[in-house]
Amino acid sequence: MREESSFANSLKQKIRGSLTGKTFRALFLILAVLGVAAVSFGHYLYYSSVRRDYRNRTWQMSRTANQFMDKEAAMDEAAMVMQIYYGMTEEERDQLQDKHSPLLSKFDAVRDEKFEHLRFLLLSIQENNGGMAAFTAFLDPETNRRVFVTDSDPNDSFCPPGSWDELEQSSVDDLMNGRSYFLDELFGIGKIPATTIDMEPYGYRCMAGTMIGAVEGIPVFVFYDTDMNSAMATVRRFLWIYIGMLGVIAAWVLLEANRRINREMVKPINQLAEAAEAYTRDRSDEQRNARHFAGLDIRTGDEIERLGETMKYMEEDLGVYMRNLTRVTAERERISTELSLANRIQADMLPNIFPAFPEREEFDIYAVMDPAKEVGGDFYDFFLIDDDHLCMVIADVSGKGVPAALFMMISKILVQNVAMAGMTPAKVLETVNHQICSNNREEMFVTVWIGILEISTGKLTAANAGHEYPALMQPGGTFSLYRDPHGFVIGGMDGMTYRDYELQLESGAKLFVFTDGIPEAADAENVLFGNERMLESLNRNRDGSPEDILNGMHSDVDDFVNDAEQFDDITMLCLEYRGPVSS
Repeated sequence: MREESSFANSLKQKIRGSLTGKTFRALFLILAVLGVAAVSFGHYLYYSSVRRDYRNRTWQMSRTANQFMDKEAAMDEAAMVMQIYYGMTEEERDQLQDKHSPLLSKFDAVRDEKFEHLRFLLLSIQENNGGMAAFTAFLDPETNRRVFVTDSDPNDSFCPPGSWDELEQSSVDDLMNGRSYFLDELFGIGKIPATTIDMEPYGYRCMAGTMIGAVEGIPVFVFYDTDMNSAMATVRRFLWIYIGMLGVIAAWVLLEANRRINREMVKPINQLAEAAEAYTRDRSDEQRNARHFAGLDIRTGDEIERLGETMKYMEEDLGVYMRNLTRVTAERERISTELSLANRIQADMLPNIFPAFPEREEFDIYAVMDPAKEVGGDFYDFFLIDDDHLCMVIADVSGKGVPAALFMMISKILVQNVAMAGMTPAKVLETVNHQICSNNREEMFVTVWIGILEISTGKLTAANAGHEYPALMQPGGTFSLYRDPHGFVIGGMDGMTYRDYELQLESGAKLFVFTDGIPEAADAENVLFGNERMLESLNRNRDGSPEDILNGMHSDVDDFVNDAEQFDDITMLCLEYRGPVSS
């Protein structure tokens, strides 16, 4: 039982959530709203037509009664009832609304021959025309009371003389204004002066009245009532038949529309969904040659057919795209592997074993290079030219990536080879510039700072080819930029000359050289790290070793840029001169 209940709930949820179920419910709701509107409108039209027909007929019968009425006798009877009615107190007149009030006996005096003659005429008109009742009455203009005079009923059960009922102001206005029946008949304008009411115990009836004359300004009318009970029963039967017919038509439309929608919309969409599921499943299973949308035969002639054709083309394009993507991914993995290898080769080209000269107590040196891409264009180098001269180089090649890395390696080798020949820093730069400019069709260039330290004396001879200013700290002082003379970049123009300058490093002095990747490091708001923050970091760690200084600088830069992408290579070199070793 539990499994059957679970299955039934599952089926119910599936139907409720399916496109067929949603379409069926939407169509049902639309047809229900339209059906209610059609029933209401149809009932209103039919009921209005029946009511207007009865109003016309009743109004016409009241006019006929007026024509055949003995007006003189009617006016005399009305005058007698008025005399008795207005001779009573207001409290007594109020009690006359009750058809069984004993005060109505005061009007027995009006039951004379004229009264019976009028009753006979009214009864004849009623019977000959199938009416419900005919009577005369006068209208009390102050209270809108209709006071009965003569009734066609021999038993006086409907409206005995002297009794009254109260009319609505609209009915009084219709009676007093004398609306033209012919205008209503010919043009359908204006309101026919007849009233449709439902009253106990007579049911539905239609009542109209025409004026006979007036007694001392008080109008006297002859009224005619028509029985509408059979007509209302016909209206109700029509309403039920109409509802039944609309229900049958709506059911047929609902089923036919649902069948067509299932055939032309739901089924093709399900086919597309199943093909998409199969496509996704086969892709996950790496069955990439299967064709799912190509086998669909959707011929609806509308947007769904266009969607099916589009999915076929998409499947073909995705197949081509996936094959190309596989090839490109494999190529990218190969390139990534080669770049990773190039990164290791580039790192191996630079001095990377520290301490670099553990046997030399006169100085300590440390350097790092952090490329922005897999390989970079910055480089640093340091090497002993002889036992008393240490050469230090830091450079920044234009551009990034593989081209910059190749140019960097060539520049590094040339600088080292020329420097080992014993030239001054300026001559090294001039020679390397000439060699590079002699075959530089790509017009790349490199900024270079080179310094040669005489270890025994602390004298540093250096030259600058468009590179950043070095930062120097003498013993007991702080780091500050040393604004050395600049020459033109290497590779920019052949025949350039460069100028040497000298610095005397005291025992305990520290030198910091760097590339523009440090001051130009930017955070997410594109604010630069700058030289001031760089000097603050250097001075914060000035008592540390060269390694401590560079590690502190790297940490400060990382904290500043936070999650922003590294834009340029970051290369630093720091030398601490400890002075000559006493023998």
